[in-house]
Amino acid sequence: MPIRGKLEGGFEAKSSADKFWGALRSWYTFFPKAFPNVYKAVEVVEGDGKAVGSVFRVSISEDSPFAKSVREKIVAVDDAKRTLILDVAGIDENVFHIYKKYVLHVSVTPKGDGSVVKIAVEYENPTEKDPEPIGFIDIEVQGFQDLDAYLQNK
Repeated sequence: MPIRGKLEGGFEAKSSADKFWGALRSWYTFFPKAFPNVYKAVEVVEGDGKAVGSVFRVSISEDSPFAKSVREKIVAVDDAKRTLILDVAGIDENVFHIYKKYVLHVSVTPKGDGSVVKIAVEYENPTEKDPEPIGFIDIEVQGFQDLDAYLQNK
Protein backbone atom coordinates (compact mmCIF):
# COMPACT_ATOMS: atom_id res chain seq x y z
CA MET A 1 0.00 0.00 0.00
CA PRO A 2 1.45 3.41 -0.92
CA ILE A 3 2.24 5.95 1.75
CA ARG A 4 1.26 9.56 1.08
CA GLY A 5 2.33 12.53 3.09
CA LYS A 6 3.46 16.11 3.27
CA LEU A 7 6.53 17.52 4.96
CA GLU A 8 7.00 21.21 5.68
CA GLY A 9 9.88 23.52 6.46
CA GLY A 10 10.95 27.08 6.05
CA PHE A 11 13.09 29.93 7.26
CA GLU A 12 13.34 33.71 7.47
CA ALA A 13 15.34 35.05 4.53
CA LYS A 14 17.39 38.23 4.62
CA SER A 15 16.51 38.90 0.98
CA SER A 16 13.41 40.93 0.26
CA ALA A 17 10.40 38.98 -0.97
CA ASP A 18 10.66 40.66 -4.38
CA LYS A 19 14.34 39.80 -4.78
CA PHE A 20 13.89 36.21 -3.62
CA TRP A 21 10.78 35.71 -5.75
CA GLY A 22 12.51 37.18 -8.79
CA ALA A 23 15.33 34.64 -8.49
CA LEU A 24 12.86 31.82 -7.89
CA ARG A 25 10.74 32.71 -10.94
CA SER A 26 13.89 32.59 -13.08
CA TRP A 27 15.27 29.52 -11.33
CA TYR A 28 15.83 27.62 -14.58
CA THR A 29 18.40 30.18 -15.76
CA PHE A 30 19.47 31.44 -12.34
CA PHE A 31 20.27 28.18 -10.49
CA PRO A 32 22.86 26.77 -12.94
CA LYS A 33 24.77 30.07 -12.71
CA ALA A 34 24.42 30.41 -8.92
CA PHE A 35 25.02 26.73 -8.11
CA PRO A 36 27.16 25.20 -10.88
CA ASN A 37 28.37 22.51 -8.49
CA VAL A 38 24.78 21.19 -8.23
CA TYR A 39 22.99 22.14 -11.46
CA LYS A 40 24.83 21.23 -14.65
CA ALA A 41 22.03 22.53 -16.87
CA VAL A 42 18.30 23.28 -16.96
CA GLU A 43 16.51 23.09 -20.29
CA VAL A 44 12.97 24.28 -20.94
CA VAL A 45 11.45 21.44 -23.00
CA GLU A 46 7.81 22.62 -23.04
CA GLY A 47 6.27 26.05 -22.57
CA ASP A 48 7.96 29.36 -21.88
CA GLY A 49 9.52 28.49 -18.51
CA LYS A 50 7.16 30.79 -16.60
CA ALA A 51 3.62 29.56 -17.26
CA VAL A 52 1.74 26.62 -15.79
CA GLY A 53 2.54 23.54 -17.83
CA SER A 54 6.14 24.53 -18.55
CA VAL A 55 8.41 21.48 -18.33
CA PHE A 56 12.12 21.45 -17.54
CA ARG A 57 14.83 18.82 -17.86
CA VAL A 58 17.31 19.35 -15.03
CA SER A 59 20.80 17.85 -15.22
CA ILE A 60 22.25 17.45 -11.75
CA SER A 61 25.87 17.09 -10.68
CA GLU A 62 27.46 13.67 -11.01
CA ASP A 63 28.12 13.89 -7.26
CA SER A 64 24.41 13.78 -6.42
CA PRO A 65 23.51 10.56 -4.61
CA PHE A 66 19.84 10.95 -5.58
CA ALA A 67 19.50 11.53 -9.31
CA LYS A 68 21.50 12.69 -12.31
CA SER A 69 18.52 14.27 -14.05
CA VAL A 70 14.90 15.02 -13.29
CA ARG A 71 11.88 16.45 -15.04
CA GLU A 72 10.07 19.33 -13.36
CA LYS A 73 6.75 20.82 -14.37
CA ILE A 74 5.07 23.99 -13.16
CA VAL A 75 1.74 22.90 -11.70
CA ALA A 76 0.72 26.28 -10.31
CA VAL A 77 2.18 29.74 -9.98
CA ASP A 78 0.81 32.95 -8.51
CA ASP A 79 3.06 35.96 -8.87
CA ALA A 80 0.83 38.17 -6.70
CA LYS A 81 0.97 35.68 -3.81
CA ARG A 82 4.54 34.57 -4.65
CA THR A 83 3.73 30.87 -4.70
CA LEU A 84 5.15 28.18 -6.97
CA ILE A 85 4.29 24.48 -7.20
CA LEU A 86 6.56 22.14 -9.15
CA ASP A 87 5.89 18.48 -9.89
CA VAL A 88 9.31 16.84 -9.73
CA ALA A 89 9.62 13.52 -11.48
CA GLY A 90 12.58 11.42 -12.41
CA ILE A 91 13.19 11.04 -16.11
CA ASP A 92 11.76 7.56 -15.72
CA GLU A 93 8.78 9.10 -13.84
CA ASN A 94 9.98 7.55 -10.58
CA VAL A 95 11.49 10.33 -8.50
CA PHE A 96 14.93 9.45 -7.26
CA HIS A 97 14.00 5.80 -7.91
CA ILE A 98 11.91 5.85 -4.73
CA TYR A 99 8.94 8.20 -4.87
CA LYS A 100 5.97 7.91 -7.19
CA LYS A 101 5.04 11.51 -6.39
CA TYR A 102 7.18 14.44 -5.28
CA VAL A 103 5.59 17.89 -5.50
CA LEU A 104 7.47 20.93 -4.25
CA HIS A 105 5.54 23.94 -2.90
CA VAL A 106 7.35 27.23 -2.26
CA SER A 107 5.90 30.50 -0.99
CA VAL A 108 7.64 33.78 -0.26
CA THR A 109 6.03 36.35 2.05
CA PRO A 110 7.42 39.80 2.88
CA LYS A 111 8.57 40.33 6.45
CA GLY A 112 10.24 43.64 7.24
CA ASP A 113 13.25 44.05 4.95
CA GLY A 114 13.41 40.29 4.42
CA SER A 115 10.94 37.52 3.79
CA VAL A 116 9.58 34.24 5.07
CA VAL A 117 10.14 31.27 2.77
CA LYS A 118 7.89 28.27 3.32
CA ILE A 119 8.62 24.96 1.63
CA ALA A 120 6.53 21.82 1.53
CA VAL A 121 6.98 18.49 -0.19
CA GLU A 122 4.02 16.26 -1.01
CA TYR A 123 5.11 12.70 -1.66
CA GLU A 124 3.91 9.20 -2.34
CA ASN A 125 5.97 6.13 -1.58
CA PRO A 126 5.27 3.02 -3.66
CA THR A 127 5.24 0.80 -0.55
CA GLU A 128 5.26 1.09 3.23
CA LYS A 129 8.89 -0.10 3.25
CA ASP A 130 10.12 2.96 1.34
CA PRO A 131 11.44 5.82 3.48
CA GLU A 132 9.67 9.10 4.03
CA PRO A 133 11.63 11.90 2.33
CA ILE A 134 12.46 13.52 5.67
CA GLY A 135 16.01 14.31 4.56
CA PHE A 136 14.70 15.82 1.34
CA ILE A 137 12.79 18.61 3.08
CA ASP A 138 16.03 19.51 4.88
CA ILE A 139 17.87 19.53 1.53
CA GLU A 140 15.17 21.73 -0.03
CA VAL A 141 15.31 24.20 2.88
CA GLN A 142 19.11 24.27 2.77
CA GLY A 143 19.04 24.91 -0.98
CA PHE A 144 16.77 27.91 -0.55
CA GLN A 145 18.90 29.18 2.35
CA ASP A 146 21.90 28.93 0.00
CA LEU A 147 19.92 30.94 -2.55
CA ASP A 148 19.27 33.61 0.08
CA ALA A 149 22.97 33.73 0.95
CA TYR A 150 23.88 34.00 -2.74
CA LEU A 151 21.40 36.86 -3.21
CA GLN A 152 22.91 38.68 -0.24
CA ASN A 153 26.26 38.71 -2.04
CA LYS A 154 24.77 40.12 -5.27
